[in-house]
This record gives sequence, C-alpha cells and structure tokens, in this order.
Amino acid sequence: MHTPAGPDRPRIPPLTAALMGMAVVFVSLHSAPVRAQADAVRAADPAQAGVLAPPPQLPGATAAGPLPANERSAALAIWQQANARVAEFPRGHIDILRWEAAQGGTASPATAPSGASDTLTLGQVIGQALQWRPDLLDQPNLSAQERAELRAELADAVRDVQGAWLAAVAARARLSRAADTLENARTSAELGRRMVVAGNWSRMRHLQELQIETAARQSWLAAQLAEQVALEHLARRLGLWQADALDALRRHLPSDLPAPAAAPPQPPANGVEGAVLASQPGLQDDRLRALRLPSGTATAGWEAAHATALEQALQDGERTALPALNDPRALNDHRSAHAVQARARLLTDAARLRSQAREAWLALNTHHTLALLTQDEALARQQALEEEVLQRYNGMFVSTWELLAAARNRLAALDQVTEARLAYWLAEADWRALLAGGHYAGAQSASMPGAAAAAPKGH
Repeated sequence: MHTPAGPDRPRIPPLTAALMGMAVVFVSLHSAPVRAQADAVRAADPAQAGVLAPPPQLPGATAAGPLPANERSAALAIWQQANARVAEFPRGHIDILRWEAAQGGTASPATAPSGASDTLTLGQVIGQALQWRPDLLDQPNLSAQERAELRAELADAVRDVQGAWLAAVAARARLSRAADTLENARTSAELGRRMVVAGNWSRMRHLQELQIETAARQSWLAAQLAEQVALEHLARRLGLWQADALDALRRHLPSDLPAPAAAPPQPPANGVEGAVLASQPGLQDDRLRALRLPSGTATAGWEAAHATALEQALQDGERTALPALNDPRALNDHRSAHAVQARARLLTDAARLRSQAREAWLALNTHHTLALLTQDEALARQQALEEEVLQRYNGMFVSTWELLAAARNRLAALDQVTEARLAYWLAEADWRALLAGGHYAGAQSASMPGAAAAAPKGH
C-alpha cells in the first residue's frame, strides 16, 4: 500500500527557485502584456468552449461475504484451501492482495500526482497573480492617502493569493492520504470477505469492516471535490481559464505544506500594537490633525449636550432611535462637533487596530505551537504506536486488521499535521497583511482534537 511522503519531509524549494517547464501555462513577466491582450479576449469569448473534467470514478465497494457453508466437509475444504494460500506468502493476507493487484486485480483509487521537479513556489504564484492587477502601481501623482490605500489593497491581494495556494497544497496532500486510506479500508474489507468464505468470521464482523470502507469512500470523494475546488480558487487568482492549464497547475504544486520554524515568531522591534499602528499612514495623519483640534473646555459644551441627548434616548427604551440634539448652542458649534467626531473616529480606529494586532499575534503564536505539537507529539506517538503494532503483528500477537487500523490512524494523524500547518501559515499570512496595512478578517479557531483522541480508533 502506497504511503505518500509525510509532511515532515516536504519537497518545497526556496521561494527564489527557478520555475522550469512551466512556459506553456505560466507566462513570463516580460511577455505578459502581449499574452494578456490575447488571453483576455479569448477567455471572454463564449465560442471558446471549455473542457469539463470527468467526475471522479468511485471504486466499487467490496461485496458482502456469503453465508458460511453449512456442510461440515465443504466448510473444512474452504478453510484448508484459504490457509494453504496464505502459507505461500511470508506476510500472509496482505501479500496475497498485493500479488493479486500486481497480476491485474482491482485498481487502486486515484491519488494526487506526485510533486514535479519544477515545483511551483509561493513567490512564483504571487508574481503570476499580480500580473493581472495592473491597477496596483505606485505613481508620482498619487497622494499619500491614495498610496496608502493601494498598499493596503496590495497586501490584501497577496494574502488572498497566498491563502489560495496554501489551501490548494493542503487539499492535494489530503487527497493523497484519502486514497491511501481507501486502499487500506478496501484491503481490510476484502480480507474480511475471505474470512467469511473460509468460515472464520461472522457476517456481522465483516459488515463492520464494510462500514469502514464506506466511510473511506465517502472521505475520498469529499477530498476529490475539496482538491478541485481549491485548485479552481487558485486558478481564478492566477488568471488561468483553460482546463489543461488547471491540470498543469495541479501537477506543479508541492506535495505538502512545509513545517513552521522551530523557534516561535519574534515580535516587531516597536511592539505588536505599535507596528500595526505605524503601518496605517492615514491613522497617523488623523492623529496629527486631532492634536490641532480644539479640546477641553472649548468642546465641553457640545460634549455635555451630546451626553444629555444620548441619556434621553436610552431612557426612552428605544435603543435604535437617534439621540436628538436640541441645544441651540451645540447645534451652532460646528467646530466642536467636528473635533469631537474626529477624535471619536480616531479612537475607534486605533482601538480596532490594536485589538486586531493582539488577536493576530496571539493566533500566530498559538497556531505555531499547535503545529509543532501536532507534528512532534501527536504524529510521532501515532507512528510509534504503529511500529509497536507491527512488531506484535510480526510476533503473531495481533491480527492483520489491527495492523491496518494502526496504519489508518497514522494517516489520520498526518492529516491533522497538514491541518495544523495550514492554520499556522494562514495566520502568518494574516499577520503579514496586517503589518503591511491590509485588512484583517479575524483569527481562525484552533481545532480541538482532544475529544477525538479520547475514543481510540480501529480495533
């Protein structure tokens, strides 16, 4: 049974690695203007029919085992034949199925293609995506506010592309492991069927294995869909509109996400909140303007009138009603009204940014710790458990199905590692976008595998 390279050994080159063999799909920066004109016209032409990918072919289910033979002599003959067959192979049941597959037996479920030698890196993906954003340019006639808005939009665009790339790589890794899990479950179910034929198992015991196989088939179909959807999201940001370009994109993705650095993230020199506030030139301009606005006794009358209006509105019980400002002096004091409103906006924006900075920094550090914990402890212990089961299997202390269950648990642990790494790299992308002046959508919740770990899987 094929097992893909785990996420502890990612085959991801540095971001500065050269892209080889992608000229058909990924245009160079120098030839982009010429290609963009032709591609844009062709992509919008309804006559350019696309080629739909065929739906995934779900491998057939293992047949339910027949009723055990009632006649003693027939049952004995079947049992002797099955055991003689197993004795021909040093590792018993599993080797029989591998031999049958090599002779042209049932095909294994489709997996994600292995990583190509010219793996597409994140830096290349961002460069390709930004070719289709010619509006994000710094020009001499831009005001400071316009330049700050463009920088924020660029930060958001880079974060979105990075998120799509990370999701596509993670979906590709999960599909590969879903195929391995399905092959494992089919092996377990087929061996169980033969046990029923030989009279060593009840049909109830085999139905339990068939339930595991059905769940694996469902997971494989879901992983196929998730991988295709993630690729489509990435293709949209890269301007890829042809189906063959999508296939090439799939072949050149890394096989899994890289592990985060062992050292925790280091805060900026001017502090987490200070760095985020400094990344907002508009906020600093508002702060300087607020220092020149009237305050104190100059605006005390307007602030008192506003407090009275607010108190009256809340006493009426209508929390959605607008407070009514009826003081004639406050109504004519436009300078104080502007000063109070400007400082209120400044405080609201600063409080929002400081809160987002703390939230993003906490999420980054938490997901970093979770990623290392999942990799160094949860996965490592699951691999050690599988080794222990294998040793007991070689000593004939546990059954083939316990060995297969241990392998499925290891594949599930690898999926948890990928999920934890995806959450970390997304948190890292959010933090960098916030530092660059981009918008912050909020931290992702951390997964809580404790409940799942409390119930042991397998047999």
